[in-house]
Amino acid sequence: MRQVFGWRSLVGSGLVLVGVLAVGCSTSDRPPISQLKQGLNLLDVRDPSWGMNAAFVKNDHVVYLETRLGSLKPDIYRQAWPNDPPNETDLRFLDQNGNTFYAQRGGDTFIDPTWQSDLDASVKAQLQINPADRAVDFELAKEAATAVGTAAPASFKSHVFYLKNFAAQAVPSKDPVMVAKAAELAKGITQEKPYAGWSSSGATWLETDLYSGSTGCFAWICTAKHSATIQWYSFDGWASYGIALNSCNHGRCYYDSGMSYQCYSTGGPFYYGSNISGEANSQYGGGTNIGGACLTPYSWNSGGYNHLCNDDAAYELWQAKSGSQWTSQGDGYSFVWYANANYACNCNNTGCDGDWSRPYCP
Repeated sequence: MRQVFGWRSLVGSGLVLVGVLAVGCSTSDRPPISQLKQGLNLLDVRDPSWGMNAAFVKNDHVVYLETRLGSLKPDIYRQAWPNDPPNETDLRFLDQNGNTFYAQRGGDTFIDPTWQSDLDASVKAQLQINPADRAVDFELAKEAATAVGTAAPASFKSHVFYLKNFAAQAVPSKDPVMVAKAAELAKGITQEKPYAGWSSSGATWLETDLYSGSTGCFAWICTAKHSATIQWYSFDGWASYGIALNSCNHGRCYYDSGMSYQCYSTGGPFYYGSNISGEANSQYGGGTNIGGACLTPYSWNSGGYNHLCNDDAAYELWQAKSGSQWTSQGDGYSFVWYANANYACNCNNTGCDGDWSRPYCP
């Protein structure tokens, strides 16, 4: 239960703190660009145990930034990386229409459950987005993250940690690897042999990029790997990417220190409304979708009905391969994949073996 109060200024800072009276559960109204100043606007930075809201304006364009603090990371990760934030942290960037175009999820589900439904709606809305506008959105998100990194109160250190790492990444439209990959995917979409009812004007592309790093020695294991992913979404033959979902899988995110790129997985172009949110896009007769991490409980040793980070990553890789949260290897509860190890969301039924190692890309 949380209250957000009316307009007030951060005296002497040149920043604006904006709030809207809310009764009951927490909410975040995003002021329109006409009510914001150029540059960074800190909308709510009063409770670091909850999160922050901000907006960044440049000329006639605005993006909104939100973070939310979740539960403590598993003890194994807090021991392995004592200088990292101790809590799982979500963040997202939204465009001027309130559509999510970048989201980070610290654990298996979003801390604020409304973020999932917002992402569902945002994916459907992407069919009307201009690729040039989306490129500007990513540029402004980078500038916003940089600005917040220097302007946020010291109590928001954990939130700023991830924003600084985000800001250090090249935006998709200026990353040579992403540009080359996007050009190839656009070429593949337009040249794909048509199937019945298929047309390039409705084609979408789902891709999961795998990153991993060492967690050091714990218990009897000295070769344990932590895996995280970033899932990219492109549509309508774009030579660019429209939405990204960063899945940290309870530990370090793909862009954090010690994590390195391994490979990527995709099933090629899908027809109409592919969805990274986990809910089918019924607007086009039930499109493909991709939902993220395992939905069984997490455990550092993947015992019982549980899973660990590499099981999450293996499932996320297969979602891009199958174009759905219901993959050919199972869903968020039943997923099983025998590869270089036995990865599963429910290790009680399968006896996971070797899932301390990172998966490869199918």
